[in-house]
Amino acid sequence: MDRQIVCFTIPALGIALARLVDHSLRHRPVAVVPATSVRALVQEISAEAEAEGVETGMAVDAARRRCPPLHLILPDPARLQAAHHRVCSVIARYAPIWEPVRPGHLFLDLTGTTRLFGLAADTAARIERELLRDCNLAGVAGVASNKLVAGVAAALVHPPQLCDVRAGAERDFLAPQPVTALPWLRQAEARAVLAALTDLNLLTLGDIADVPVSALEAALGPPAPRLHQWAYGIDPSPVLFPVQQPSVTASQTLTPDEIDTPRLLGRLADLLERVCRALRRQQQVCGRLVLTLRYSDHRDVTRAQALSLRTAWETDILPPLTALFHRCFQRRVRVRTLTLRAEALGAQDRQLALFDEARPARGRRLALALDRVRERFGERAIWCGRRPQ
Repeated sequence: MDRQIVCFTIPALGIALARLVDHSLRHRPVAVVPATSVRALVQEISAEAEAEGVETGMAVDAARRRCPPLHLILPDPARLQAAHHRVCSVIARYAPIWEPVRPGHLFLDLTGTTRLFGLAADTAARIERELLRDCNLAGVAGVASNKLVAGVAAALVHPPQLCDVRAGAERDFLAPQPVTALPWLRQAEARAVLAALTDLNLLTLGDIADVPVSALEAALGPPAPRLHQWAYGIDPSPVLFPVQQPSVTASQTLTPDEIDTPRLLGRLADLLERVCRALRRQQQVCGRLVLTLRYSDHRDVTRAQALSLRTAWETDILPPLTALFHRCFQRRVRVRTLTLRAEALGAQDRQLALFDEARPARGRRLALALDRVRERFGERAIWCGRRPQ
């Protein structure tokens, strides 16, 4: 049975999401940059900016010289992740296995689903239509027998198009493509290989396929056999579903943005109570904390702290969490969002006490009482006294 691999991509997802909110950005050259400094590097560009000569990885001042009307926007990780989850929820209806590469870019393995959904190209087109209808996001799809050819096919079309490469036509399809179409040649460690190929005047994948692998190995060394396979359209790498580590996350957006340290610590204590209550409900303990502060200027700062004792109690976690907060909060800029994540989860110790008088400490008894009150009367039934109002 031939493999049916689909590379589905929403080009410039961050810009597409920004255009849904701000309609004035449509049909304008737009670039996503991490900061508005002239030394910042462009992370993502629209088709209009690409037509003006702007490239990803270019400095902002160089991009503005090539395209004076270029509009710069800051990345929005929360919006990207939310959109990515919506894309995955649509893809999960059709693909038994999918591999997310980055938000809005996924590989789908549709092998064996023909009797359920039809041909892989028809399924990919159906996914494109559903995302365009439900999310107003236009994507492209490349369909082939492996990930390499599917990725190259997806890069050749524009939304909302689809490119289908039938099994057996991989070499003919790749032959006119430039060597830079291979994804690994965009990495820094492959620059030497790319320079050697340019010196040998091997500019297309068809040129590489015509060279015997022995001669190619003499010129390029160890990368030659794999490169020769890729030129023939051979890529046995599987589509792997990522292993997701269990975690418990709580987040709060502050309105208005806050800079006062006691107030921020109060909000953080609320998040800790929510996380600990979820851990106790699941009968788990955590061994690692990850705290993310998002500032008003859209800059995110993330720090992690391993706990010396795996626990699910606020009294044990609050001191290291406070120290973790002071490590994150090093800028005199207002904070917009607090996100606390508990990782390295494990099962609680089920060992019973030998004597009845070995009761939990006062702080733990209080936490259990608060859990029962909030479960019965709601989250806002009790306000933490240490949080300034």
